[in-house]
Amino acid sequence: MILIKVVLQLFQHIWSLIIQYFHQQSHTKQPIPLSVNYHLTRACNYRCKFCFHTSLTNDRLPLDEAKRGIRLLQQAGTKKINFSGGEPFLIDQGRYVGELTRFAKEECQMATSIVSNGSLISEKWFEKYSKYLDILAISCDSFDDECNRQAGRTNGYETHSQIGHVRRVRHLCEQYNVIFKINSVIHKYNYEEEMIDAIEELEPVRWKVFQCLLIEGENMGGDNNLRDARQLVISDQQFQEFCQRHKHLKCFVPESNLAMRNSYLILDENMRFLDCTKGRKDPSPSILDVGVEAALDRSGFDEAMFFERGGEYKWTKEAVDLNDCEEEDDKNVCVCNKLREDHKDTGQSETEDVAWTMERNTKEITKPAHDILSNGALYLRLALDTPVAKVGKLLSEVWKIPKPRLIMSVIGGAKYFTLSDRLESNFINGIIEVALKSDAWLITNGYNVGIVQLVGQAINKAKLTKLDQHITAIGLCKWGSIKDVETITKQYKGNSQEETKKPDKKQDGSTEKKRQSGQRDLEINHSHFLMLDDGKFRFYDTKDYRTRLCAHLAKLQHEIDIPLPVVTIVVEGGKDTITNIYYDLRDNIPVVIIDGSGRVADFFKRWLLYTKEFDEASKDSQYPHGINELVEMNQVAPFTPLKPKDEHDRRTCSDVELERSTKLEGIFEKYDERLRKDLDLLISHDDDSSKRKKTNPTSNNNSKGAQSDKLDETLRQVIYCLQPAVRSGIAVFNLNSDGNLSETIFRTVCKSRQKYFERKESDENETMEKSLRTYKPPLTPYVKQHHADSRRDVNRRDQNAQRSQLLKLAMDWDCIDVAKELILQNSLDNILNQEEAFLNALTQDLPEFAYEFLKLGINPREIFFEGDPLFDPKKQYGKFLKYLYCKKAVNSDDTQLSAFIESDNAFKKYIRTTDELNDVLATLIGDYMHKLYFDSNDDEVKYRALWGLIEQNQTNAPNSDQPDKPNKEIVFDIILRDLFIWAILMNHTEMAQVFLSHMKYRICAALIATKILKQYFQKAPYGDLKDSYEKNAKYFEEYAIACINLCAKNNTDQACEIVLQRIELYGNVTCLQIAADAKDKLFIASPCCVQAMNNIWYNNIHPEQSNKRNEIAMAIGLFSLGLLAPFCVTFRDPPTEVINEKPEKSFQPYGIHYSDPYATPFRRYTKYFAINNYVHRIKNFHRALRMKYCYHCLIYCFFVLLFSYVLLFKFQPPTSSIPCIHWTEILTIILVSIMLVEEIHYFVSQDSITVSGKIESYFRDLFKIMTLIGFVLFYIGLILRFTHADDESEFVAARVVWAIDVELWWLRSLAFIIVIPSLGPHLVAIGKMLKDLLFFMCIIAVVMTGYGVASRSMVYYSNPTLFNDTTTDTSFSGRSIFRQIIYPVYYLMYGQMGNELTDLDTYPDTAWSIATQALLAIHMLFVNILLTNLLIAMFSKRFDQVYDDTKNIWHSQQYLFTREYYTRSPFLPPISLIYDIYHLCRIAFYYIRRGSAEGKATVFKMIPINKNRIKEWYEFERASTYEYAHVQVKSLKPTSTVSPSGSDSASNENKDDTNDNTNDSNNANSDIRLIKDDLAKLNESFEEMRLNIQKLVDGSPKKDAK
Repeated sequence: MILIKVVLQLFQHIWSLIIQYFHQQSHTKQPIPLSVNYHLTRACNYRCKFCFHTSLTNDRLPLDEAKRGIRLLQQAGTKKINFSGGEPFLIDQGRYVGELTRFAKEECQMATSIVSNGSLISEKWFEKYSKYLDILAISCDSFDDECNRQAGRTNGYETHSQIGHVRRVRHLCEQYNVIFKINSVIHKYNYEEEMIDAIEELEPVRWKVFQCLLIEGENMGGDNNLRDARQLVISDQQFQEFCQRHKHLKCFVPESNLAMRNSYLILDENMRFLDCTKGRKDPSPSILDVGVEAALDRSGFDEAMFFERGGEYKWTKEAVDLNDCEEEDDKNVCVCNKLREDHKDTGQSETEDVAWTMERNTKEITKPAHDILSNGALYLRLALDTPVAKVGKLLSEVWKIPKPRLIMSVIGGAKYFTLSDRLESNFINGIIEVALKSDAWLITNGYNVGIVQLVGQAINKAKLTKLDQHITAIGLCKWGSIKDVETITKQYKGNSQEETKKPDKKQDGSTEKKRQSGQRDLEINHSHFLMLDDGKFRFYDTKDYRTRLCAHLAKLQHEIDIPLPVVTIVVEGGKDTITNIYYDLRDNIPVVIIDGSGRVADFFKRWLLYTKEFDEASKDSQYPHGINELVEMNQVAPFTPLKPKDEHDRRTCSDVELERSTKLEGIFEKYDERLRKDLDLLISHDDDSSKRKKTNPTSNNNSKGAQSDKLDETLRQVIYCLQPAVRSGIAVFNLNSDGNLSETIFRTVCKSRQKYFERKESDENETMEKSLRTYKPPLTPYVKQHHADSRRDVNRRDQNAQRSQLLKLAMDWDCIDVAKELILQNSLDNILNQEEAFLNALTQDLPEFAYEFLKLGINPREIFFEGDPLFDPKKQYGKFLKYLYCKKAVNSDDTQLSAFIESDNAFKKYIRTTDELNDVLATLIGDYMHKLYFDSNDDEVKYRALWGLIEQNQTNAPNSDQPDKPNKEIVFDIILRDLFIWAILMNHTEMAQVFLSHMKYRICAALIATKILKQYFQKAPYGDLKDSYEKNAKYFEEYAIACINLCAKNNTDQACEIVLQRIELYGNVTCLQIAADAKDKLFIASPCCVQAMNNIWYNNIHPEQSNKRNEIAMAIGLFSLGLLAPFCVTFRDPPTEVINEKPEKSFQPYGIHYSDPYATPFRRYTKYFAINNYVHRIKNFHRALRMKYCYHCLIYCFFVLLFSYVLLFKFQPPTSSIPCIHWTEILTIILVSIMLVEEIHYFVSQDSITVSGKIESYFRDLFKIMTLIGFVLFYIGLILRFTHADDESEFVAARVVWAIDVELWWLRSLAFIIVIPSLGPHLVAIGKMLKDLLFFMCIIAVVMTGYGVASRSMVYYSNPTLFNDTTTDTSFSGRSIFRQIIYPVYYLMYGQMGNELTDLDTYPDTAWSIATQALLAIHMLFVNILLTNLLIAMFSKRFDQVYDDTKNIWHSQQYLFTREYYTRSPFLPPISLIYDIYHLCRIAFYYIRRGSAEGKATVFKMIPINKNRIKEWYEFERASTYEYAHVQVKSLKPTSTVSPSGSDSASNENKDDTNDNTNDSNNANSDIRLIKDDLAKLNESFEEMRLNIQKLVDGSPKKDAK
């Protein structure tokens, strides 16, 4: 290989010398600078690592000086000048290079070219300077943006796409008739890249490929080089390998380093020739100073190499036929684009002068090609004239494609399509989401190019990420335009090698056939392909077949069937796209224009705005003007008018024809010239001739006329689309807006269907009117009205059926605004199946739809209960469980519900019965909430009676908090509660907000939601779902706080009663009870809840006791045992006494009744009211929780002091002198026993229903755990005290146990501090710090144990008798290990060294002493410094964390404290023992006798006697929170902003009130969008402005002095 390489290089060198010799012989004079590269600036906005003309200076010549230099070059013989840089468009936003181009072309008659990176080139520049430019070369080294970024071909932004700039400039070059060229530098990162497909797609005239070149002083690294390209350099062999792979491309022009180095004439920014022969750039004198010839002598230019590398070619666009894509002989090519020799029957071959017809020029094949492609897609080859009805049957009956609910075509963008990030995210993904949600059929042209390629990539992504969903994508392509169609359709069928590998004459020996112009690859992600064939090759045109097929599939022409929604999406596009838009609008298929995608799409958006005045007229225009009326309006022959049939029929055929034609001509007359010019600019380079062979001379003579005819035809199509009766079918979606594509599509479909029914009704009325005129005798007015009513009813039924179909689509796409405006229209009468719609809204989690349905009057009670014809009273929740708690919903990944269902199957869990659902709620919320779900009303009554929840007068009232309501309203409240709980269980929090807005108990429901979500949070794995649970739980807590604050704002007293009321709708719970269990600290700390607890704390005593006078009065009452309290303590206002009447009670005496001055029966002890009042005040004083607390605190203090006294002074074993225990010890035992009975009473009176629930609730409190341990230790010590009384040594065990116990009782006394506002919060903070201390103790234990074992093993255990003063106990026992290892090391932490250092210093030079000394130093450093400071830091951080929250946490503890004292006895021991035993016996009696709970047992709930009080409560809560609840629902999702066309904005003016006054804002937004559209063109210059500003900041170059 090396030898061959040397030979080739030698041969190349000899050949160069030969050419140079002959050239010198023929050119005796100095070389003529035919082509010069003028690098007018070194400044650049890119940082290409391989650049060899870097930004060493920012110099540039003044414009006049540069022009003078160009004139000197012209005089020296220069024929072509190439402007380069740097980046030439950096200077004056391209005006500088534009003026030089104009001067060189117009005044110096040179061929002009520019080399740029394309990032700063704007269409505005093309409009002004493109006619002076022949060639535009864009630098692009790779078609992978990441590769370009690696090489520095970027402006530094992550979103930058050099490929996007290339495609954009390619499109501009084609549009403005400029030769497009690509320059690529091949380097280390891209030499292995395959660029064939990208180059074939872009079709540059020249693709110049350079080998990465090193130039000293530019890109070789070091101090004097701005770039270092040494790591990017590739070998000659690697460059040749790249060239070998791409050499078959016609535009490919490679240049190695050898060919490139000396074959260019390069002028720098000062117009000095640069000599690169020595591997660096040596400048000559400027041609402005010494002239061209003198400077050329020092250029190092190799003219021979210039000609050898092909430096001279067709430099002007006049010399290059941009439409010349195929170099075939006209005589050898048939009109069908096939070689004549390929026709089996030469009679089939025709010249271009003969019109091609399928009937005459093709033969019918009875068995067309059909099978499965290699990607699994089905395909069928069929004739272009195949009836669409047959194709429809094929799709549904043969291929068995599921019936769609939407048909969506995507057209446009078939070439040079520029992809933006916003297009990909907002549009492409939007289309796929729409298709997935609505089971849509996507219909495209099926080619792997442009917008269809992007759609295919999105389909592939959906296939990989959504395995359970399928997208039906149908490619409607031309058989003759598919690359290698014969091969790809036969390859999968397993044909013989001779058939599949048949040589092709056009391959020229290459192994792979090249794609020719007019051919495209299939997009492999489509599921089906319909390959239409009309006998022609490399023609994409399928006429209006796609439109007719869509219209047939959508049943637009059917009179009986309800049409399917169908829509066409237009992205970019050219002339053929305009024709397709015309076809669709002609057949009543709505069109959505994607504004911002370019070309035709932007053209239509622009002209919809220009002709916005027609929007008003479109409302009244029913019938469009036909396209032929524009050309035939002057050819209407006069004829005799028809006689009128009656006095109202005064029209004639000729009148109508002339009137419509003249009108359409007139309204577009003022736009004709501008529209024609704009359209001509758009389609001038979008001809089919560019895809065919050259036209013959005859056709060339008539080309201008043909182009004019095509322009006229396209103009008529555009006018047809823009006319008032048609333009309403066009909608615009702006890529730069925040709008929703699905909503835009859906709005368009709805308006199209609305227009369809209006037109249909108008046609039917007109037809009926004509038929009625023929009746003889004439029909009576009554009969006519009957016919009209019948037609109206039929049309309304059909329209409602269509609306029901569209409503399903709206719900799939979540387009509530459009549904309210165009479907629901403030009434549910337009919907046929309201029940199904509501169920779909629930199961699909569409809160806005559910809210709208409820607002319009849908009744869930009728859906789930008695409204259902299959309703079973004995299984009233059957349908509810079936639809809402189905297997799929329960096991969904969006909820943790399955984790709380007990089932043997861990993967598939079910909720089939009400008992299972009740069990789930008991697990999630707590068993203090009674059952909510019952199979029948009888079951509910039995359950309530069992638990004592029904009083004597309520036996027949299953829901006693609503006895005055009719039964239907009660059921409505229940079903809303059930739906709310379902929404929370399914984690549909927004849906839950909807139901909250219609419920009567919002606060309690919101708190239940927090409890469930916090339970979910505990079970959920870490991730977004877990975070969402926490976030939603906080939201509902804030919701409850906001509601209770609104209630308190209106009436504080009622708000306090609301948080304490027993709510039977939610299982007889209270708001405070739920909040405490859910640990909703913020809610409990709200002012209303704090006030409620304060009211309970003081009971009938006035709660305002904060000043010193009241505190003194309370102390006097306390120490006087209440006897003086009626005189000095302030009580609540007593009721007014009425003679011979008892005061009216408000609340049940076994519940909370602080606001009832005398909740107990008013007993008259004497006939004097003052004495009775005195007695009742004493009773109320002792019933106050604060007095219970004070008495209990005093008794507890007495107990711990007595216990301490006994343990210190009177705890001795019995002796002969003292045979029995001391009376103080007996009193201590009695007090502990009384406290134990009190604790048992508290335990059984907790809110939980089951014993397990009571145990769980009891042990949540740390002080309760301490209390239980205290009782256990006390009685253990008491047993030991008597069992070991004879042995003093064993009696110590009892003393030790009681000593530990007394310490626990002292610590237990801290519980009394909680109620003190100044100390309680700090106690809470200490409790939080204990967790950090436990963590610290674990670390300390590990470190100390490690040091203790290591040090003792080296010092003491190896030599037990080494030290004279101590003898180490090395026995293996717990006591020995603790004494020798744990204790000494533990005290080291406090600096108590003991004999540690003394023993080590006794033998300082031994190895074990030295090692232990080092180990001790490390241990002391780690423990005493590092870990101690860590503990301090942890405490500090914890204190900062809990400091702001301690008040809230304290209020939570205060609630538990209040709840505990509510059930305590108001008496002092020993009377309290009788009180507790009485209540315990009462509870046991009811349970043993009736097997149920006592109905009148004391409960921590407010229960009114008069049931009207409940109604007042919930009506007060509903009224106070109504506005807030509905505002929350309306803020769930902001109204989507749709970028409408002019027609859309006009129609928006008639929106109903259901949109909640969004009409004005939408119209305002529309006007704003019009302004934004006019400013959109300025966006393309933002990058230029930024760079110029940066340039000014860095220091702009100064102008030369004249």
